[in-house]
Amino acid sequence: MDEVYRSGLRWLATSGIQAESGGVSRYYSADRDLYRNLSTEITAYGVQGYLYLPLPGQTAFLSNALRGGQFLCYDATRPDEGLFPYEISLNRGPAAAKAYFFDCGIVIRALLGLWNTTADAAYLERAERCGAALMDRLSRVDGSFFPVIDLSSGVPSASPENWSLEPGPYQLKVGLAFLELAEVTSSGLFSKVSERLLANALRTHEAFLPGHTETDRVVDRLHAYCYFLEGLLPFLERHFECVLILQGGISKVERMMAEAREGLERCDVLAQLLRLRLLADCAGVVELDVSAASTEAESLPAFQLKTDDRRTNGAFAFGRRNGELLPQANPTATIFALQALRMWHEQQSGELKATWRDLI
Repeated sequence: MDEVYRSGLRWLATSGIQAESGGVSRYYSADRDLYRNLSTEITAYGVQGYLYLPLPGQTAFLSNALRGGQFLCYDATRPDEGLFPYEISLNRGPAAAKAYFFDCGIVIRALLGLWNTTADAAYLERAERCGAALMDRLSRVDGSFFPVIDLSSGVPSASPENWSLEPGPYQLKVGLAFLELAEVTSSGLFSKVSERLLANALRTHEAFLPGHTETDRVVDRLHAYCYFLEGLLPFLERHFECVLILQGGISKVERMMAEAREGLERCDVLAQLLRLRLLADCAGVVELDVSAASTEAESLPAFQLKTDDRRTNGAFAFGRRNGELLPQANPTATIFALQALRMWHEQQSGELKATWRDLI
């Protein structure tokens, strides 16, 4: 694998984006010399990155994954609690008073990855407890789920102010977590939740885009819409409707990205699109557009920061505005981009055999 990939991995492990506690900062702002607060969601993506992205023979990243697991299980919240707070302040202050349905789903997948790697039953127990809490405390009567809950009062809520504050098709990615829980626990309840998420997403996805008149807000919603498309992947064999939506969704994201590119282009959306193309091709439902995929793979390295500062060198920036890289060293963008480039490299060599279970 080339230096772009190796330097991205080094940044994840050694730059300081992962704090000593094991938690991963939402991003580092180079223009302000500021790390954002530690995020349970981003820590979970980091754990998956440390587990799944290292090349053969690279074993040192396991310690990063275990530190992330320690943070999630013991520092971010009490072991007897089910839900994980949105953020933890860098000075180890009190946890944020809110927990997000989506974020907790990403945490579940990270904990299951650690359990699969270490066989430590504590990770599985915490994942099951979180899944049960999501079903018990955030379920809505229409089959959807509240996006956020106030941990102090226990009151769940929704708001139309932002896509992440309202239930929507993007929540389908949490279905991956419930399907994985169902597989390891043989619980039909977890499996039924994934079907509920699918049914709600199929009812609501058509109205999600563009969803706003401002270009930046539309691009943000493209990121969330890709989560919806990712959530379709486990259902392709059982629901032909999901195949048709995925086919059309890939084209829709490609078109809307191109329309917004002169203003804002997000690295994570580009990486998500490339991963979707490759996974859909592996599943045998959408033939790979080699030309488009090649262009996207060639475009991703241009988002990587090359500096003399270890806090930014090797990271992928959040995006580009008016052709200029934004000064945000972003772990999510880095992890998604590295996985997309890894998958593309394996596809080119005829070695790609990925499924939805491999998706970070």
